[in-house]
Amino acid sequence: MKNMDWEDIRIFRAVMRNGTVRRAARSLGVHHSTVSRRIDNLEKSVGTRLFDRLPEGYAPTSAGEELAVAAHGFADELNDVARHIAGRDDDLHGKLAVTIAEPLAVRAFAPRLPQFAARHPGLELEIIASYEQLDMARREADVAVRMHNDPPEALVGRKLFPYHTSIYASPAYLASHDIALDPASACWIGWGDNMTPFPEWAQDTEYAEVPAWGTFANINMQLELARAGMGLTMLPCFIADGVDGLVRATSAPPKPSRDIWILTHNDLRRTARVRAFMDFAEEVLRPLKPLFFGETPAPHLRHNV
Repeated sequence: MKNMDWEDIRIFRAVMRNGTVRRAARSLGVHHSTVSRRIDNLEKSVGTRLFDRLPEGYAPTSAGEELAVAAHGFADELNDVARHIAGRDDDLHGKLAVTIAEPLAVRAFAPRLPQFAARHPGLELEIIASYEQLDMARREADVAVRMHNDPPEALVGRKLFPYHTSIYASPAYLASHDIALDPASACWIGWGDNMTPFPEWAQDTEYAEVPAWGTFANINMQLELARAGMGLTMLPCFIADGVDGLVRATSAPPKPSRDIWILTHNDLRRTARVRAFMDFAEEVLRPLKPLFFGETPAPHLRHNV
């Protein structure tokens, strides 16, 4: 046991989470042979088999499950110490991991990131453009820009304002469907778990009797399907306004949706790198408030594809 390597433990935990060597390797960004070799090394260190190698994946033995409990506790303690140490860091050098909801990352931040890079040349940014709620307690990210109404209590930061949504479709689709008189002839482009053809999210619109079809969770996919004439879609105004081949399909004002937050873990709130990006994020987002409210499309966010 005294010869165990922490890197082996880290890879062991990834296999426990993912169930197969290949999925663990993808999550870690390494080759699957590295994962297999590390697991073999760890089993030699502890002197027992930690996984049963099955056709469908790696199943932990009782020894593997016992080690997983101990490794989980140790990893949490190590992450706590690392956060406390990082929280005292006043250096504007090194790596900073930032998770941003994909539409915000692409449309709002990408045009401005060169300014941040020029302002802080010693910082190396890792932008994780995803809706996935990364575990900031485990340092999966240092800063999060999220569209959320109820962020975790362990996170601190700044609540800006809600983004607004409206209904969009292609002009040709609206011209070829009399939605008011024949709502069944039209359709919503589905995006949630459509247990019913008339989902709850559509019921407070004037198109409550229009059925939803399909499930397309990606916002960019919904946008392109609407442009292609598949149906109606409900999108954030900052994404859809100004897009060629797409118009609002309602005269109702845009409706507020989720709040935009700039967040970090409480232990990291005074870190210079974290403060620098949080200030920058607010600098990027606040001037775009009219766009997020659906009041005016901004030319630099205009989207021609």
